[in-house]
Amino acid sequence: MRIILFLFLMAALFVGSAQDNLQNYTPSILFDNGDWEYKSFQNLYTQTKSFDSGGSKKDNGRRENFFTSINQFLYGVNDQINVGFDVWIKHASHSADTISSQTALTGFGPKIKIAPIKSLPRLSLQSTLLFNLADNPEGNFGEIQFLETDATLWLNQVFFDLPLNDKSQLFFQQAFWYRFVGDGSFAENNFLQTQTSVFYSYFPTSRWTIYGMTEYFPTHYDSNDGVQKASAFFSYFVQSGIGTKYQLVPNFIELEFLYTNFWLGSEGAGAGETINLGIRVIRQK
Repeated sequence: MRIILFLFLMAALFVGSAQDNLQNYTPSILFDNGDWEYKSFQNLYTQTKSFDSGGSKKDNGRRENFFTSINQFLYGVNDQINVGFDVWIKHASHSADTISSQTALTGFGPKIKIAPIKSLPRLSLQSTLLFNLADNPEGNFGEIQFLETDATLWLNQVFFDLPLNDKSQLFFQQAFWYRFVGDGSFAENNFLQTQTSVFYSYFPTSRWTIYGMTEYFPTHYDSNDGVQKASAFFSYFVQSGIGTKYQLVPNFIELEFLYTNFWLGSEGAGAGETINLGIRVIRQK
């Protein structure tokens, strides 16, 4: 509640200073010198089923919940270089009474975003290094809930959006999640995940956005344990969803809601769903 009151106070002070509609500020766009963005995105993933070897959903006999709070700050050095940092907090719980839930800071670190080609301002690259500060992120089987891979994450993203007309646009993301595993990790070697996302956005008004999305997320894993062989696509999942954004305070504060469903995956991948809530604040000179 205090955060909401603070944001409304900030809105009252600064709402008249923004120049552009927030719909123009997709993840592809960089900020000018002195402009900044704060975004807090809350993701709740819940599952009772997973995929079997034939691609069908099987009941796990329990419910697992994973909550992630992603908090991001980005500051404009100029229209080709932005810098900032991320703070990721995760919570995991299990329906079984014998397994303890776990909450920890699983990602903290700097980021840089660049627009490498000045003539293509809607193409940008972002690199983030996130250090996992959790004491026991992978938990103990049957005792403490798994929270996150014990690893440092180097996240590299390519953003591009393509306006179709005044009312709609396409947005593309290609991300590379490279994990430097720690001594306590289940993974023996560092591994890569490649995330491909496509969004279609429609703008009924200058304050409303409605969008649909699909994401393909494979993991590329290599093991030396003599059992699991190297695989370029060790596992994968596909999720799709629909969301909306609304400018609560025009040109300053935006709210977001997104629902997704995991409808396809490799053996063992979760067949769950997510509910997501976000708030974004942009301050322009």
